[in-house]
Amino acid sequence: MTAPRRPDPLRERTERLLADYLEHCAREPGSPGRPPSTPEAALLRAVAAEIRQQYPGFFSRFRGYRGNRVELMGRMAEAVLSDDAGLTWSRVATLLAFAGTLLQREEARGEPRPGGAARDCRCLVRLLSSWLLGRHRAWLEDHGGWDGFCLYFRAPLPLAFWRSLLLQILVTCVFTMTFICLWTQFYHKSRKL
Repeated sequence: MTAPRRPDPLRERTERLLADYLEHCAREPGSPGRPPSTPEAALLRAVAAEIRQQYPGFFSRFRGYRGNRVELMGRMAEAVLSDDAGLTWSRVATLLAFAGTLLQREEARGEPRPGGAARDCRCLVRLLSSWLLGRHRAWLEDHGGWDGFCLYFRAPLPLAFWRSLLLQILVTCVFTMTFICLWTQFYHKSRKL
């Protein structure tokens, strides 16, 4: 008798998120598709669309891909997720945008493929889940899981913006203080004369 498997909330959430996103990407061209099932699914769709817009030349080459999508995705995952030290939410989002692009059909070539996107979608969910929750589970947990993903991409402005703004404010304060000190010294010297 086998012991029942303990529920794994992170695995369930990851698989649900990936299935939602990849099924959305595999829909018929021009069809609206289902609404996102979770807030992180809505955010992933938006982030992936933004990434594809930023790099249209790269992603457009893989839209309507006719080769083995699962094999190509495995090679891409190996390249992008090969080391924990370089893993970031941006790299994860780019990888997922790539997976979604492989499932998208071009308007002109919207015909279904034998074996189809549905099978590839399920295979990609398994592949990506095993990569993210196998080798990178500790990283995901350390970075807040999918809540961390939402916090990272929902931040109104990136941290670099705030650092830059803080530096500008500090430089302005230094110049202002210098000006005030010089003006005060000049004013006091001119009054003595």
